[in-house]
Amino acid sequence: MNKPIKVLIADDSKVSTQLLAAILEEASDIQVIATARDGIEAIQLTKQLKPDLITMDIFMPNMDGIDATRTIMAECPTPIIIISSQYNKTMAENSFNALEAGALSIIEKPKGPAANDFAEAKKFILHSIRALAGVPVVTRKRTKPLDSSPPEPNIEQNFKILALGSSTGGPAALSCILQGLSSDFNLPIVITQHITKGFLEGLISWLQHQTPLKLEIAKHRQLLKPGHVYFAPDDFHLTVARGLVEPIAILEDSMPINHFKPSANVLFTSIAESYPNKAIGGILTGMGRDGAEGLLLMKKSGCYTFAQSKSTSVVFGMPGAAVEMQAINKIIDLEQISKFLAKICK
Repeated sequence: MNKPIKVLIADDSKVSTQLLAAILEEASDIQVIATARDGIEAIQLTKQLKPDLITMDIFMPNMDGIDATRTIMAECPTPIIIISSQYNKTMAENSFNALEAGALSIIEKPKGPAANDFAEAKKFILHSIRALAGVPVVTRKRTKPLDSSPPEPNIEQNFKILALGSSTGGPAALSCILQGLSSDFNLPIVITQHITKGFLEGLISWLQHQTPLKLEIAKHRQLLKPGHVYFAPDDFHLTVARGLVEPIAILEDSMPINHFKPSANVLFTSIAESYPNKAIGGILTGMGRDGAEGLLLMKKSGCYTFAQSKSTSVVFGMPGAAVEMQAINKIIDLEQISKFLAKICK
């Protein structure tokens, strides 16, 4: 029998701590070993008890979750999931600062059994803990490419658009990529990032501080301009139609695809149809398999596709599924992606 996943809960709210502990203790493979009321106590208990994973609130007395995360990652590296409320864009943006400090993912605090989405929220929390408890937080980043890859694409391919799909670990991966691209990057970038509803504006605001590119949430029938980055909005699929000069964003209020809305599969499929042989598709770190089928269609249509390497992914689910389906032209370490894109999009 496998040992249970040992979890430390750090939250100054007694009600939130009790609710989260009740959710986790329903699972036979998860054990709450302690609770901390502030960041200082979280650091002490982490050193003392060596949990497999920490759930960390952001706003706590004495020391907040960001500083606690930074200290833990420096002194006793442990997988950390931020479980925090997002009352407004600024508070949501603060949560993403914890990713810079080393946290792996951000989840909204569950609202309680009376909430309509409580069952789904509980399922997602448990799934995230199981997926991230074993992530090697010390060794997941590499400095040199470790994966063998096919040759570079034909530079004369005249690409018109770049599409990216990401999930768990995606915000930090997008940060790394976008800050490596210059303001004269000559393609529009469209992104489907799986993220808890209400956190998208905070993510965009956080990323905007790190890149000269213009970031925004995509609007229906918007012209997609070079050097701009467009995110799929909450509860809509983002697709791309061919325009006379520039691509056009089309938002679809259709059914979720494998529980995802927005779905990377929907985005990639639309680009395979609208821009065969004229687009680049990339799939980044994330749980599940979303995006693999759509990326395969892009590859079959003559587009160029790539996946983030296993060694630099927080979770290799989405890129791994694409590799398994042979939907990938090239596997790239995260730190090399922006250089690669700048080179082939000149």
